[in-house]
Amino acid sequence: MDLVPVNLALGALLIFIGLLGLGYGLYALLRGGKGQEGGIGPIPERGVHAIAGIRMLIGGGISTILGALLLWGYFSG
Repeated sequence: MDLVPVNLALGALLIFIGLLGLGYGLYALLRGGKGQEGGIGPIPERGVHAIAGIRMLIGGGISTILGALLLWGYFSG
């Protein structure tokens, strides 16, 4: 039984997680907090979603780049 190489599996997983993070980050920036009451201290709800969206975009982008580098390294030799 042949196992999947670690670089291939980890690269694919990181790209998948990164794309999910990018999608959720865009959703949080574009839709999150509109028409909602509340917040954290002096930060309104819309601001909380903006901060979370930016964090998710950064994390998703880093994860996607790392996954692409792993796959590139695997397929290049």
